Amino acid sequence: MKSYREHVSKQEKFSIRKLSVGVVSLAIAGLATVNTYGAEVKADEATAPATEATTTDTATSDAAVSTSSKLTSTTVTEGNKTVTTTYVESPELEKAKADAVTEGVTVTEEAEKVQPSIAAAEADNKAQTAEINTVVENYKKAKAEYEAKLAEQKQVEAENAKAKADYDQANTKYQNDLLAYQTQKAEYEKAKASYEESQKAYEEALAAYKAASTSTSSKDSDAYKLVKEQYEAAKATYETSKAKYETDAAKYADNKLSFADATASYNTAKTSYDAALAQYNEAKVQYDKELESYESKKAEFEKNKLAQAAAEKKFDQQTKEYTAAEKQYQQDLAAYNEAKTAYETALEAYNAATSTGGTDSAEYAALKAKYEADKSAYETAKAKYDVDAENYNDKKTSYETAKASYDSTKTAYDVAKSSYDVAKAQYDSEVAKYNKATEEYNKAVSDYQKAQEQYAKDKLEYDTAATSYAKANNEYDTVVNKFKKVKEEIKAIYKDATVNIVESNTIEEDEEKEVEKDKDGKPTKKLTDKAKDLTAAKNLYKNNKSQYEEDKKAFEEAKAKYAANEIEFVAVKAAYDKAKSSYDAVNEQYAKLYQAKLASIETALAQYKNAKEAYEKYMTDNGFKELKDVETVQDLTFQREGGAIHTIDGISTYLTREAQERLNTSNVHQYDSNKLEASDIVATSPWANNETEYIQVKEGDKFVVTYDNLNQSSMRENTDMHPIKRVIYRYEILSLPSKDGKGIAAVSNDPTVTLTVGASTDQTKDQTKDQIKPVKVAVDIEFYDENGNKFDLTQHNAIVALNSLNHWTGASYVDSGDKPRALTVEAKDKNGNTVRGTWNPYPDEKSSMSIENNEVKVKTGKADFGTADVTISAENPIKIVTQKYGYVEVEKDKWIPGTTPEKEEVTDALTVNASGSGSVHSIGTEEFTFEGKDDVLGSYKVDATTGQITFTPKKKFENVEHQESVNIGNNKYIQIPNSSVSYDSATKEVTSEKDNQYVEHGAVFNGESSATLRGWDDPSSPYLYYGGAGLKMSDGHLVFTAKGANAAKQPTVYWFAINSNVGLPKNPGSFVIPPAPVSPVAPVEPKLNEVKPTLPTPLSPVSPVAPVKPVKEEIEKIKEPTPPTPVAPVSPVSPIEPKAPEQPKYKTIPKTEEPQSAEVKWHKNKVVTETDIPTPPTPVPPTPPTPYNPPTPIVPPTPIVPPTPEVPTEPTPEVPEQPVQPAQPQTPALPNTGTESSTAAVLAGAMAGLLGLGLARKKKED
Repeated sequence: MKSYREHVSKQEKFSIRKLSVGVVSLAIAGLATVNTYGAEVKADEATAPATEATTTDTATSDAAVSTSSKLTSTTVTEGNKTVTTTYVESPELEKAKADAVTEGVTVTEEAEKVQPSIAAAEADNKAQTAEINTVVENYKKAKAEYEAKLAEQKQVEAENAKAKADYDQANTKYQNDLLAYQTQKAEYEKAKASYEESQKAYEEALAAYKAASTSTSSKDSDAYKLVKEQYEAAKATYETSKAKYETDAAKYADNKLSFADATASYNTAKTSYDAALAQYNEAKVQYDKELESYESKKAEFEKNKLAQAAAEKKFDQQTKEYTAAEKQYQQDLAAYNEAKTAYETALEAYNAATSTGGTDSAEYAALKAKYEADKSAYETAKAKYDVDAENYNDKKTSYETAKASYDSTKTAYDVAKSSYDVAKAQYDSEVAKYNKATEEYNKAVSDYQKAQEQYAKDKLEYDTAATSYAKANNEYDTVVNKFKKVKEEIKAIYKDATVNIVESNTIEEDEEKEVEKDKDGKPTKKLTDKAKDLTAAKNLYKNNKSQYEEDKKAFEEAKAKYAANEIEFVAVKAAYDKAKSSYDAVNEQYAKLYQAKLASIETALAQYKNAKEAYEKYMTDNGFKELKDVETVQDLTFQREGGAIHTIDGISTYLTREAQERLNTSNVHQYDSNKLEASDIVATSPWANNETEYIQVKEGDKFVVTYDNLNQSSMRENTDMHPIKRVIYRYEILSLPSKDGKGIAAVSNDPTVTLTVGASTDQTKDQTKDQIKPVKVAVDIEFYDENGNKFDLTQHNAIVALNSLNHWTGASYVDSGDKPRALTVEAKDKNGNTVRGTWNPYPDEKSSMSIENNEVKVKTGKADFGTADVTISAENPIKIVTQKYGYVEVEKDKWIPGTTPEKEEVTDALTVNASGSGSVHSIGTEEFTFEGKDDVLGSYKVDATTGQITFTPKKKFENVEHQESVNIGNNKYIQIPNSSVSYDSATKEVTSEKDNQYVEHGAVFNGESSATLRGWDDPSSPYLYYGGAGLKMSDGHLVFTAKGANAAKQPTVYWFAINSNVGLPKNPGSFVIPPAPVSPVAPVEPKLNEVKPTLPTPLSPVSPVAPVKPVKEEIEKIKEPTPPTPVAPVSPVSPIEPKAPEQPKYKTIPKTEEPQSAEVKWHKNKVVTETDIPTPPTPVPPTPPTPYNPPTPIVPPTPIVPPTPEVPTEPTPEVPEQPVQPAQPQTPALPNTGTESSTAAVLAGAMAGLLGLGLARKKKED
C-alpha cells in the first residue's frame, strides 16, 4: 500500500509534497510474529442410493461431548430410516497436526475408523493428539540439541580458523625475521672471520713490537727494520679489516633500523588496508544491490523492447492486411458500381417496355431476361461487396484503435525523446567546448615548449659566443698592450723609425723585413729581438682576428635566429591569447560549478555530521537510554494494514466522487472547502469500506472510525504476541480556519495512515486569542484483541512515533502566474550579415515556470533565426540583446505597458535577468524591482560558441508561516537526539520551534529530497529522526494542531498518521566526499628572450707573456717516525635469532548428526447410527473463527541508483484482437409436471425449508 504522499499529485508549484499536507505520524519500532490457528473445516461429501441427503455442522450440547469438538453429520434417507454418519473433529488434534507440519514432521492420514460413540471418538482424538504432541516435542528437542551442537561446531570451527589465521600471521612475520636474521648472521660470520684474522695479525705485530721496543739495538738495525715492516703490514691489514668491520656494523645497524621501520610501516599499512577493505566491502554490497537492480531493469527493458518489436511487426502485418482489404474493397466497389449502372440502365429499358407494350411481347421477354441476368450479377457483386465491406470496416476499426493508441504512445515517446535530445545536445555542447579548449590549450603549450626549447638552444649558442668573445677580447687587450710596448721600445731606439706590421708566413721573414727597415742598415741584437717579439705578437693577433671573425659570424646567426624567434613568438603569443580567452570562459563556468558543488558538499557534510552525532548519542549516551530501549521493550506492532475495512459513525456529510475529483487539482487544493457546493454533499457514503472516504466536517463535530479485519498488528503481553483485531479512533473537530467553520477530511482505508484534515484559510481570527484560527483535531485511540477486549495501555509499553512535525516560515515558490519575455540574440549569417533570432522557454498557454522538491525546473533551447542560415561557433558567437520596456500614456493619466522597447543594446554579458510585469518584462543585467519588491522572474544564460540558451526560474520564499504540533496530554515524551522537535512540559506541546523544512532557512536537512540532497520527511529516510520524537502511550488521547496556511492563498492542511515507525537514528556509515569538478589548466604564457646578442668588438694583436722559470724547492728532511702501538680490533656482535611461533592448539570439532525425520499417523473418527426419521431440528451452523495471519515482516526498500538514461525506443502498440460476440443464450425449458407421493413432497418441502432456514441463518451470521 503506497503512502499518502506517493498518491498525491506532484504538479504543485510549491517545492514540497509534505508542504502541502502537514503530517504527524505515530509509529513503532519492532516486529512480532503470531502463529496462525483455526484451520478451515469442510464437510466430506457422501453419496448414497437414497433420494435425500442432509449434511449439518453442529456443536452438540450433550454433556458427554467436549465443547471443543466439532461434529459434522451426514444423513442419508433410506425408506423410513435415516443413516447418520457423524464425524468428530478436534481443534486440539488439528492444532497438533498443524504444529507437526510447522516443525517439519510428516503427517500421514490413515483410513477412517468407526467409533461406537462420540465420547469414544473424542477419546481416540485425544489419544492421537497426545501421541502427535509427544512425537513433535521429541522431534523439537532433537532439533534443538542438533542446532545447539551445530552452533557449538561452528563456534569451534571459527575459533580454530582464528587461531590458524593468527598462527599464519605470526609465522609469516617469523619467516621474514628469520630471513633477515640469516642475512645478518652471514655478514656477522664474515666479519667475525675477518676479525679473528686481524686479531691474529695484531697479536703477532704486538709481540714483534714489544720485542723491538725492548731491543738494545739501534733503529737502523736490521732487526728493527724487519719489525717495522711487519708492523706496517699488520697495521695495513688491521686498517682494512677495521674499515670493513665498521662498514658491516653500520650496515647491520641500518638493516636493524630499517627492519623496525618496515615493521611499523607494515602495521600502519595493514590498519589502513583493513579499514579500506571494510569500506570496499560495504561499497561492494551497495554496488551489487544497484547492479542487481540495474540488471533486472535492463532485462525488463530488453523484454519490453522485444515485445515492442513483436507488436510493431504485428502492426505492420495488420497494416498490410488492411491495405490489401482496402484495395480489394475499391475493386469490389468499382464492380458494384458498374453492375449498378448496368442494372439501372436495364431497369429504365424494362420500365419503358412495360409502359409501351404487353408482358408477352418478344421485346419484353428479351429485356426481362437481360434484367434478370444483370440483377443476378448485381446481387452477386452486392453480396461480395457486403462481405468485403464488413471485413474492411472491422479491420479499419481495429486499425484506427491501434493507430490512436500508437499516436498517443508516440506522442509520449516524442516528448521523452525531445527532452533526451535537448539534454544530450547540451551535454555534447559542453563536451565539445571542453575538448576544443583542451585542444587549443595543448597546442599553445606545445608551441610554447617548442619556442622555449629553441630559445634555450639559441641562448646556449649565444652564451658560448659571448664567452668566446670575452676570452678573445681579453687576449686582444693583452696583444695590443704588448704591441704598444714593443712599438714604444723600438721608437725609443730609433726615433725616426716607422713601425708597421707586415704579414708573413714565417718569423724569419718578419725578422728580415723588420731588420731591413732599420735606417742605417745595421741590425742590432736588441732590434732583432724586438722584431721577433713583434712578429710573435702579430701572429697572435692574426689568430685572434680569425677567432673574432668566427665570433662575428656566430653573432649574425644568433641575431637572425632571434629575429625568427621573435616572429614565431608573436604567432605563439596570439595562439596563447586565444587559448587564454577560451580558458577564462571555461574557468568562469568552472568557478560557478565548483562553488555550487562545494556548497552542496558542505551541506551534505553538515548533514552527515548531524546524523553521525545523533547515531552516536543514540548508541552511547545514557541520556537517551529510554529511546534505545524502544528496540527491546516495545509491545506494540502497528505499521501497515492494507486489507482493513472500516465504518464511520456520527457523520452524514460525504463528498461525492465527482466533487472530490473536481477539487483534486493538487494535494493541497483538494481540501479547499470553500469550493464545495450543496450538490457535492450526500448523506450516504459513495465510497466502499475498503477505500479512503472523503467527508465534510465542521467545528464541534464528533465522529468515530472503527477499523476491522486487521492482520498485521499485535500487542505483546509478557512474551506472547496477541493480535490486534480492531482499532477505534474517536475524533473531535476543535477548530478550522474557514469562514463557515467547515472543512474536508480524508479518512484513510489504512488505520496506520489515519486521517487528513484541511480547510480554506479565510484569515478569520479566534476572538479569545486574537490569532489566525488553526486546524485542530482531538483523537482518542483504542486497540482491541480478537475477543473484543480493549488493551489497557497503562499496562503495556505501547510506543509510537511523532514523525513529520513540519515547520516552515515561508514556502518556496516561483512566479508561475507570470512568464518571461522571449530572449532576442544576434549573430552573423553565412553571408556575414547581422541577423536576429528569438527563443521563448514557455511558448504555449499550458507551459509555465514550476518548482518541485524545492528545485526549479530549468528550460533549455536554441534561438530561431527564421529563414537565415546561421551557424554558431567560436568565430560566430551569439550575443544577447538587452531590451528595456516602459509604460506609454494612451489617454490622460491612463498608462499601459509598451510593446516597443525604449532601449536596446547588444551586450557581451552571457547572463541577463528577465523581469516580471512590474518592469514590463524587460531583459537586462540589472536586478529588477517594482515598488520596492523583487521583480526578477529568472535569468537567461547563453553559450556563445554553441548557441545553447538556458532559462532558470528564480526561487523565492513566501512569508506565510506553517507550524504543526501535538499536545500529548498524559502520555510520555521520548526525546530523539539531534531532532529539531522539542517538548514544552508546561503546555505539553511537541513541535519544532524553528524552520525545519529548508536548508536556506537554517534547517540541517530539507524536508523534501532533491536530486543532490536527501530530505528527512520520508518514512524510509535515514534522517526521519530530524522531524520527530517518541511517545509512550498511557491513555491514547492526543490533540493535533496546524497553524497557518500551507502557502499563500491556499488551504491549511494537516495529515497525521498513527503507526509504529519510530524515527530512530541510523548509522550513516562513512562520508565519501564527491570528486570536485576538474579545474581547467591555464595555458602557460610564452616569454621572449629580450636580451639580444651583441656584436663582438674587433680584436687587436696581443703580446705574449714570457713563461716564468721554475725555482727548485728545498725540502727539509725529517726523521723516521716511531711506529704506534697496535690497536686491537673490535669483535662484531652476533645478531639475535628470532623465535619461531608455537603451533596453535586446535579444539576438537564436535560431531553433529541431524535428527532423523519424524512421522505421525492419524485418522478421522466417525459414529454411524440408524434411526427412524424424526422431525429434524433446526441446524445452527457455528460461526467459523476468523483465521489470524501473522504480520508480514517489513523488508526495508533497497535504494535505487538511477541507471544511465538510454535513448527511449519508439513504442508500437499491439493491435487488440476483435472480441467474439457471445452466443445468444437459449430459452430455458419449462419443467415437466406430474404427480408424486404427497408424503415425499411434504418431506422434501420440509427438508428444503429447514435447509433454507439454516443457510439463511448462516449467511446472516457470516
